[in-house]
Formats: sequence, structure tokens, C-alpha cells
Amino acid sequence: MPGYRLVLDVMASTLAARRPQPTCVLVPGCGTGAELSAAALAMPDALFTAIDPSQGMLDVARHKAKADGSHARIAFHHGLLDETGPDLHDAAMLSLVLHFLPDDGAKRDLLAGIARRLSAGAPLLLVDAVKPDDDDAALRDWLRRRGHSSAEASAVIERMQESWHRVPLERLIGLLEQAGFHIREPFFRAFGYLGILAERA
Repeated sequence: MPGYRLVLDVMASTLAARRPQPTCVLVPGCGTGAELSAAALAMPDALFTAIDPSQGMLDVARHKAKADGSHARIAFHHGLLDETGPDLHDAAMLSLVLHFLPDDGAKRDLLAGIARRLSAGAPLLLVDAVKPDDDDAALRDWLRRRGHSSAEASAVIERMQESWHRVPLERLIGLLEQAGFHIREPFFRAFGYLGILAERA
């Protein structure tokens, strides 16, 4: 993802700058814990609930947390969001998860599940791939400029187009609103990747 490290820093700083600062952050689909590490560093007093269906990825995230000293503040759960309790959180981060879910109710259900676990006014920082208007031409060019061959760039784009479930920006906003969120503002956009700040209604 172009600008991934910047996005992590922006997400962490956005949460850390809120007043009152979030004290309990939900991170479904935490993967290998990149956003966890960034947010835990920016908010040394916050607690985190980290969830992922992949035990392997969760193990990597746990290892990172032990290495950076944040492990005691993170509750790791192997499984799906709906398999966890209904405890309320005062912030959530969802990074590069939605595009893996088909738009057959799965995206909406995940967002609604997050909303049910957030207190009123709590922020959701969402980062994901959206369907671009240019058939990924700009991303293809960026990949080439980063040193990938034409064949490698084409393989990346083909995988995204055939295997991912990207939706247009307007559809993503509609899904967020259906789930119970107000859209505040975008905080990142590059080559079909988007970061949005939303708040629980």
C-alpha cells in the first residue's frame, strides 16, 4: 500500500490527539499488529482489544507487542468479532480488512458489529482499498516506479481486481452510514486506498 507507514502514524496521532483520549480501542482484523504498535506507542495508557481469525498473524502481533512492551495492555482474541463479548470501546481501527469481504452483507455486518461495540461519538479510523475510477492505472505506474517489472505490476493489479472485493467510495460511505456511523472526514487517499474518520452516531 502506498504511504502505509504514514497512514499508521496518522491513525495513531488522530486517536492520541482526541480529548478525552481513548482508553479502550477495538482493533478487529488486527493482522500482524502494525496499527496496534503505532497506536500503543502514541497512547501509552490505552488498552486494546485485538482480534484476528488467523492464529499465525495473531502470534506475530503478540510477538511485536512483547518486543515493544505493550503486551500487557492488549487483549488478544483468536476468532471473529462476533465471537467476542459486547463490551463497549471508545475508539476502533479497521485497517485493510473490508476489501477481503464480499459485499453480500459481510461488509455491513462487520461494520455494524464494530458500531455495537462503540460508545456514542466514538471514532472509527478506517483504511481500505476502494474501487478506483482509472482501472488502477496510477497504481500500476507507481509500482513500476518503485522498481517492479511490468509483469510484476500487472500481477499485483490482476490479483486486486480478481480476488479483492473493492467497492466505490460512495458505496463504502453508504455501508458506514447503514452501520450507524457519521462520516467526519477523509485523512488519506492515494492510488485507490482511502482513510476515513467516522464517528458512532
